Amino acid sequence: MPKRNCHNIDHARTLFRRVLCNPAVEALARETGFTQRRARVASASSVTWALLLALGGQLTRYISDVLRTLNAQEGTTLRYKPFWNRLARRGFPAFTKALFEQLCSSLTTRVLERQARSVTGRFSDILMDDGCSFAVADGLADIFPGRFTKVKPAAVELHGHMSLLTGNFKRVSLAPDKEAERQFVPAAEALPANSLTLRDRGYIDTKYFAALEQRETPAYLICRARRDINPIIVNVLSGLRSRAARKWEGKRVKQLQSKKLKQHLDLLVEFKLSAKRSLRLRLVIRYVPEMRSWTWLLTNVPDDVDADAISTLYRLRWHIELAFKDWKSDASLRAFQSEQRYIVEGLIWASLCAAFLKRAIANWAQIITGTRVSMRLAAMSGAQLMPLLARWARSRFSRSRLEEILDFMLNNVLITHPERLPRSPMAAVGLKPRVPRQRLRLTTPTQRRSKFAYANFERPTRREGGRLGYNL
Repeated sequence: MPKRNCHNIDHARTLFRRVLCNPAVEALARETGFTQRRARVASASSVTWALLLALGGQLTRYISDVLRTLNAQEGTTLRYKPFWNRLARRGFPAFTKALFEQLCSSLTTRVLERQARSVTGRFSDILMDDGCSFAVADGLADIFPGRFTKVKPAAVELHGHMSLLTGNFKRVSLAPDKEAERQFVPAAEALPANSLTLRDRGYIDTKYFAALEQRETPAYLICRARRDINPIIVNVLSGLRSRAARKWEGKRVKQLQSKKLKQHLDLLVEFKLSAKRSLRLRLVIRYVPEMRSWTWLLTNVPDDVDADAISTLYRLRWHIELAFKDWKSDASLRAFQSEQRYIVEGLIWASLCAAFLKRAIANWAQIITGTRVSMRLAAMSGAQLMPLLARWARSRFSRSRLEEILDFMLNNVLITHPERLPRSPMAAVGLKPRVPRQRLRLTTPTQRRSKFAYANFERPTRREGGRLGYNL
């Protein structure tokens, strides 16, 4: 077996064991105040896995759903009231939030590679910022006021900062839905050098672009713009003939908007920040047939990247929306039926932990096996995948249990239509999956009889019995 793939397997086992082994979970629970002394019935580790199994593997709306999972898993008869009292502590949300942060920092790995001469080759990372809001119990309206008070007076919003190259979140903030989104984005000087950030129109801010211009190392941003902006047109980079383009120089964008747009445009525009300061940015205008509308994109990406590439890069922002869909649809992130603040906050962070684990094991399965895995199918497979992860943890993260997980994923969560991948926006901008570069050579009879072939990254084929075989 190639050394590279053995290293990936052992490395995955080490990372998961370092964060999720019982001593690490118990130490984190004591540090955050979730447990003050050794539990006689249910340890912090058993409660953690009951939360992950209930929230990540089934439809969970009540605390009793988690309690039944805990009693079935541990063979205990813990009653509802003592379990409720334990979750109602201030340390419960602190513990689950700290666990989520440790998962984000320890289990993320790069799953995409940038081709050297592609448009993404110039960016060190591709980041995305967006928010995901949902209602909570009305009794929490004073703590979590919502924007739509007549419909639902209480709501929260999760502000996510995601990396496309790792396929998972780097940071998530929990706040009332009423608060503005801009305050939760990373500071302009904190963005990685040569990184590209994608944001929706709720984050449009010329002052943020001005702060990016003051950096010593460049960082780039593509932000969808509202239609009411009115900067001065400095130059028409593409979309109009030279004679017509010169007519629009020095005019306002709204004057151009009053005319019926009939083609894509790439403009260099200028915003007046003060009497002595101005900011020049690119305004890319593209027609989206699916939406039957025009999309305006503001960016500081240099003009050697053409407007079509800017439009395609912005389409990658949809991946954070898909992650939000996984949270709500397959991690029980919804209006929990509780008016106790600490319980609701703790369950929200536990839901994120469950969703993160499913994405993380899917990413590592893709790295180890070299086979494209569907993040959507991995999220939908929580009922089968989360018990496998729990058994893996009980076995102290043994190699054989990891093989069972990988074998399940190769048989159930592969991408359904791989023929569409060459036509995807990722392929158009030069992003490809990171896969092992060595194939498995089966030379001994034991290796030929092996149930799992780690390094083979050809797509599995159907063999006898309906099971997936492997092209060796």
